[in-house]
Amino acid sequence: MRPKAEPVWLDAGDAAGVARFLRERGWIEPDEVVLEVGRAGDGNMNLTLRVRTGQRSLILKQARPWVEKYPHIAAPAERMEYEERFYQRASDIVEVARRMPRLLASDVAAGAIALEDIADAHDASDLYRGATMGREQVDELAFYLAALHGATYGATGEARFANRAMRALNQEHIYRLPLAADNGLDLELFEPGLNAAASELKRDVEFGRLARLTGERYLADGPCLAHGDFFPGSWLMAPRGLFVIDAEFCFLGPVEFDLACAIAHLALARQPIDLPERLLDQYCRRSAERLAPDGVWLARFAACEVMRRLIGVAQLPIPPSDGFRAALLGRSRDALLNNDWRRLWDHA
Repeated sequence: MRPKAEPVWLDAGDAAGVARFLRERGWIEPDEVVLEVGRAGDGNMNLTLRVRTGQRSLILKQARPWVEKYPHIAAPAERMEYEERFYQRASDIVEVARRMPRLLASDVAAGAIALEDIADAHDASDLYRGATMGREQVDELAFYLAALHGATYGATGEARFANRAMRALNQEHIYRLPLAADNGLDLELFEPGLNAAASELKRDVEFGRLARLTGERYLADGPCLAHGDFFPGSWLMAPRGLFVIDAEFCFLGPVEFDLACAIAHLALARQPIDLPERLLDQYCRRSAERLAPDGVWLARFAACEVMRRLIGVAQLPIPPSDGFRAALLGRSRDALLNNDWRRLWDHA
């Protein structure tokens, strides 16, 4: 029996190793010169590199058995296989495919995929720092989700998107750990008084109960393919339009999950309430009646996403604040207990 090959871990500082990896798989030509290798974006989960050669530029992603931003947190290494499946399925849905980079190549054993590099693109994380999203961009998000959910609703063969290990990881970090009595996070680094606000929320028995129920709903299979991480870090803004990336959290789930994630982050980014209202309106206009979102689950998923982004590990690039985080955390409680996502906004 041949010994199992050691895994090849890519490194932004090892251009020669990256070039060798690409040549061995035929992803670049044998004589193609790699000019530059660097990190592409500030993603949490995976190593994401931009590789420039004399002939092209491509994005190279690799999933390792840990979270890239937090190496002490173990993560399912097979997540890149699910992202590859997502790209393959998306290529058959015109309205989805045109809003995603093309999948160029994949090596499941190495946990790596190569993607089209969208020229002059940047993710939408500047929304957290004062930028405003346009109505046309909101429409693009709605059209993307309506097409994805509609094309995969109730389809046979989608069980290959169960992605249970990644869901288990996400469930822990969204619905349980942020509300743990002592999760080791010093929230005062982000806003004075946030530790006290978080402690008060953790003592709220009804909030905790509803958060657990929402986590159970997340783990249960749903009727369509969900992107699973539909937030500004996964939205690319480019001269060619809006693109969606990073589908390693994709799963069979409820239509409300992706919509609620977008709503939550529009609140976290202090966008006006008319934007999530427009998102839902445009989604419903493009969708069959069976895709009409349930307001209760929209509120629950959105409230829990806001809560975990404020007091959980996966912090956002929101500038240090004085009262904003604690106030929004309180509104997340109101939204969850009252089944009304609009309560995430002041005076909603």
